[in-house]
Amino acid sequence: MNVRLAPWWLLPTLFACSGGGGGGSPQLDYGSAPLLLRAGEPIVLAGLSAPGSGFVATPPLPNGLQLDAATGAISGTPSSVSAGSSHVVSGMVGDRQVQAVLQLAVGAALPAEVGWLEPGFAIERFATLTEAPGKFAIAPDGRVFVTERQSGVIRLIDASGALLATPFATVAVTTGSHRGLLGLALSPQFATDGLVFATATVPAGSGKPERSVLYRWQEQGGIGQNRVTLLDDLPVSTINNGGALCFDGSGMLVLSLGDAETPASAQSDASLAGKLLRIDPATGLAAADNPQSGNRVFAKGLRNVWAMTIEPGSGALFAADNGPADNDELLLVQPGRNFEWGAAPGTEFGALSGLLLRLWPDVVVPTGLAFARPDAADWPVAFRESLYMGLYDEEIVLRLRMSGALRTEIDDEQRFVAMVPDGVRNKPVDVLRDGDGGLWLLTFAAIYRIDRIR
Repeated sequence: MNVRLAPWWLLPTLFACSGGGGGGSPQLDYGSAPLLLRAGEPIVLAGLSAPGSGFVATPPLPNGLQLDAATGAISGTPSSVSAGSSHVVSGMVGDRQVQAVLQLAVGAALPAEVGWLEPGFAIERFATLTEAPGKFAIAPDGRVFVTERQSGVIRLIDASGALLATPFATVAVTTGSHRGLLGLALSPQFATDGLVFATATVPAGSGKPERSVLYRWQEQGGIGQNRVTLLDDLPVSTINNGGALCFDGSGMLVLSLGDAETPASAQSDASLAGKLLRIDPATGLAAADNPQSGNRVFAKGLRNVWAMTIEPGSGALFAADNGPADNDELLLVQPGRNFEWGAAPGTEFGALSGLLLRLWPDVVVPTGLAFARPDAADWPVAFRESLYMGLYDEEIVLRLRMSGALRTEIDDEQRFVAMVPDGVRNKPVDVLRDGDGGLWLLTFAAIYRIDRIR
């Protein structure tokens, strides 16, 4: 097992100080905040500087941790998960008894595929995948839907992490790096309507050429029934097919379409390429309050959006657009805005220009976006106010602390998870949050859940 030790400044400290009044005897103070540890990671906490004796912990410390009977120092490597608990540590200094309360919890050890995780959090492998996925979605009952991008199969994983043998649905797809099953989303009312949506690139047939389509199913007993083609004849190419799906705060479905390798199409009103469409999920028609009545286009001038998410407080729509060989972007998407991909050099759009929040000069390949839940009360404030972003090329999940009325100000930028490089197996493919506040990560080989150690 690889040993991973959190930086010393992130670990609680065991203080030794002179007490006031009663003769100035040293006192133990473990602080009021819980000590959040992970199994397999060693800790060393200094004890009293003055000599003492007989220090004990009641109840005993979790397995793997030792208490120095002479100083109250704590060291060792916790060996198993332990729920939050309080321990009274007491001992003698001279003829005077001293004691302190230690609160701690031990989370799961980091899987071998994870090289680093923010201290105070635990990550566990929820399911191992046998086929390379494209996107995933979490149902209110804890089941997980995941697409096998090249096989055209949508799989269902039960709440315990078991991959069900019977596919939820199968679609005939074309294959290639930007082809296959591309997007996946569950209805906001999935618990009652059971509706599942997916985008795919499909082969020529029935008098139609190769194209992108948007499908809808109704889940019944773990199987997709009553398939409907909501949108057909959408742009397609070898690369830059977009396909991301996201429900906004009003229940409308947003679909991204790449420029299909023709940048000028992103500016052309005669093409849907390079656009975000916003539709009524019941009919596939344009949402009634779209920028232009009867027009499905919500925003344009985009190259290849693979990830979108809604900020839960403001309802603002965020998207990540992939540049050609540089200039990956994080965007705030507002109605009718033009993000200028495919525009002639020097073209200015004035008030209709889209808002660029972050530009990466180098390729990072953003593949997933998710805001933390503001009601996840046990997450520190900074982590509840953050946007989490999977960066495929960097093999990390990046945390961007956001502020402002629409969360458009980036106040801080830190890595949150770093995966161990292993070809493409551990690269982030998608990031989601669940109804309980946990963060989920999809890679080519597995699904992981991340949450605060409790």
